[in-house]
Amino acid sequence: MYALSLVVVCGCRPWAGNVRPGVPVGRECGHVSGFAGPCGAWVRERGEVSPVLCHSGSMTSVIVHRARERSDLPLVLLPPFPVDVGVYDRVLTLLTGDVITVDPPGFGGADADGEPSLEAYVAALLSALDDAGVGRFVVAGNSMGGYAAMALADRHPERLSGIGLFGTKSSADTEEARATRLGMAEKAEAGASSEELVGAMREKLISPVTRDDDAEAVAWLDQRLATAPPAGIAWAQRAMSARPDRTDALRALAARGVPAVVVHGAADPMMGAPEQDRMAQALDVTVVSVPDRGHLLPLEAPRECAAALSDLWDRARAGS
Repeated sequence: MYALSLVVVCGCRPWAGNVRPGVPVGRECGHVSGFAGPCGAWVRERGEVSPVLCHSGSMTSVIVHRARERSDLPLVLLPPFPVDVGVYDRVLTLLTGDVITVDPPGFGGADADGEPSLEAYVAALLSALDDAGVGRFVVAGNSMGGYAAMALADRHPERLSGIGLFGTKSSADTEEARATRLGMAEKAEAGASSEELVGAMREKLISPVTRDDDAEAVAWLDQRLATAPPAGIAWAQRAMSARPDRTDALRALAARGVPAVVVHGAADPMMGAPEQDRMAQALDVTVVSVPDRGHLLPLEAPRECAAALSDLWDRARAGS
């Protein structure tokens, strides 16, 4: 059972004292009457939740969930598009220690605010981590979460003690892929439904084997796709479309001896093996391939993901 601290970075003005302790699960974070708000963030995780901190200024929103245990080197997990941190629920049951999960802009109750960019996403995340007293950390991300992890490696390498890349790639989009992302963003902004926007991704996100043998994962994914926020979809697609190639940032981490892992679902139609080899070569590691699993590795292969994360975290702690 998690007992969580929730840190919200938002664009609302703060209410008196900034901290509202004891916000119950399922309640909106909000502000005292007479101040700007509500900020739109929701407490949505397991267990008792302690303070909510709202930051003033025109910022991008993220929601940070942290376990009760504290350490000098937490593990930060970033989710894939188009779902929230619930994708890590199975993995969290297999990990112990100071684990932080992050809802990105537009998902899990975070507002889709600010100019869409991965740089804005990670800047908001670092602001939240600073306020939580986190210095260096190990980061891992799946899909879009991997893009954000590599943005951290590019912009703020001094904060990283390890990096895990799961079902992602370091290259920029092709022109065709970029046009597809921007087309989806435009449809979302024009009022298209969640099903119209991401329903067709269902067959690409999990493998045929997962669809056949894991009804719980299928049901979870169906629910998330049916309720994926169009504003969050638009924000994320615009942010991802603008990302540069970050392979050199991975090479720089390897040159500094930063521990790393690259994990690939062998049945992932969205991230090919050559892209995984490219990241692994840049990081001077070997790809961990998970047979019969697809793009959403934390959902489809929680044991393999937890094992890879635990090993990465151990290596990072040994070198810190």
